[in-house]
Amino acid sequence: MLNYRPMGKTELEVSEIGFGLWTLASGRWGTFTDDQAVDLLRKAYDAGINYFDVSPADGAGRGEQLLGKAFADKRELVIISSKAGLADGRRDFSPQGVRTSLESTLERLGSSYVDALQLHYPDAATVANPAVWQVLEDLKQDGKIRYYGITLGPGPGWLEEGRAAMRKYDLACIQVYYNLLEEEPGRKFFPVALEIGQGITIRAPHAGGVLEADSGTAATFPADADLQVKDPAWVEAALRRASNLRWIYEGKGMTMEQAALKFILSEETVSSVLPNIYREEQLAVYSAVSEFENFSQGELAEIAEQFRKGFGVP
Repeated sequence: MLNYRPMGKTELEVSEIGFGLWTLASGRWGTFTDDQAVDLLRKAYDAGINYFDVSPADGAGRGEQLLGKAFADKRELVIISSKAGLADGRRDFSPQGVRTSLESTLERLGSSYVDALQLHYPDAATVANPAVWQVLEDLKQDGKIRYYGITLGPGPGWLEEGRAAMRKYDLACIQVYYNLLEEEPGRKFFPVALEIGQGITIRAPHAGGVLEADSGTAATFPADADLQVKDPAWVEAALRRASNLRWIYEGKGMTMEQAALKFILSEETVSSVLPNIYREEQLAVYSAVSEFENFSQGELAEIAEQFRKGFGVP
């Protein structure tokens, strides 16, 4: 049975396993008809998932449309975060651009509000622009968003942009790229989040597929925005490192893909983790993670040390 966690300092309680709509709308994890996608979303809700993360860039708005169809009668029972500032390969973080993006999002969702609106991959100049944050505050006052935050990326990095926003603004959430094999610089967000009571959501917990049950998919999935920072040499080394990670889950009753999620959820500032969900059987596997004990501080320290050593792979 899934556990629920507060999203930072908000009153929102999110399932510690969330659902990112990119798998259903982008076409990179298979082709889904609307009926198939809606059916999987509703089954995810039945499995206890109440947090859904989407973007206008997911299938040119299709992800938001799918959420609208799936939960038209349950809008107040699900928590939806969407994004603004990046669509059709173009950046537009102007106040009017953010407003226009949100209005289109609300129309596709069939909703009068989103629970959290995140700036999508902002650069340092965007984070430092007061007008960007003022429009988010205005939209909050208008009741069109309940909270706001940022999504950092693509790929790992963007530490200074993230920490600057975390310390200066009252964010509902910050979404970062982080996993067992790619802990830097993501882990440096956790102390800041603990200090200020910030909630963090994590994407790419399985390193683009390397830590999934069928790790071969890591080399066959077309690169999305996050995976474009990878190359065949990285995938080859990551697969070898993953093969040396059996010690973190053997004897605990977990699989590798479950352990990869539990590793992240052992961080108390993590609100939710967003694995790539594109098969019904994954719902039971990922939801079961809540039943396992968190890794101890000693175990986390040993994992950090082994990460420093490259998990035995040069």
